[in-house]
Amino acid sequence: MSRIRSSFTTEFKTQVVLEALKGELTVSQLATKYDITSKNILNWKQLFLENATLAFESSNTPKSSKAELDKLKKENDKLNSKLSSLTSERDAAVTKLQGLDVSVKKKLIDTNFKKLSIARQCEIINLNRTSLYYTPKQTDNKDLKIINRIHEIHTTISSSYGYRMMHQQLIEEGYHIGVNKVHKLMKLMELQPKQKNDDQNKIHPYLLHDLDLANPTKL
Repeated sequence: MSRIRSSFTTEFKTQVVLEALKGELTVSQLATKYDITSKNILNWKQLFLENATLAFESSNTPKSSKAELDKLKKENDKLNSKLSSLTSERDAAVTKLQGLDVSVKKKLIDTNFKKLSIARQCEIINLNRTSLYYTPKQTDNKDLKIINRIHEIHTTISSSYGYRMMHQQLIEEGYHIGVNKVHKLMKLMELQPKQKNDDQNKIHPYLLHDLDLANPTKL
């Protein structure tokens, strides 16, 4: 009893069909020779003849395919070069945007831009999303009065006052305010004490190293 193969390679099928087309052996003889059924041979032969025209239509396919691949490769290299350039430009722009002041960054956020979420916009320019919705408290009249007085003290009494000395001055003038509050207001005003420019703490060089001080009249 002959064994029926479950699958056949393309090369095997082509070899059988070509022998069948030669006509040197009958279909039955070929079936016996290759241990297959006559139906297999007839089906393969029919399929081969139906697709024979493809061999002539695709005669230039290898050359045209190579040319097409070369063209695509050049286009791909060109696109990669352009992408690299655009990436560098984008990185430079993002770096500048991230260095902007928070108030400026908040103005750059477009809440109506649907292609880029608000979270992503904040991430790109390195903006804390919570600061986008934060509204600072307005300075009340009492704080405004103290701020004006701090400015006057800084400009008319002493520009070297830190927040502790400034607090002491305000207390002496009758203001009821804590030292931390003064510190906070001075930070809000971006007020920095200036260093004293006097000779009180200056160390002078000793000039009498080479003098004989046995006689006090020499001084």
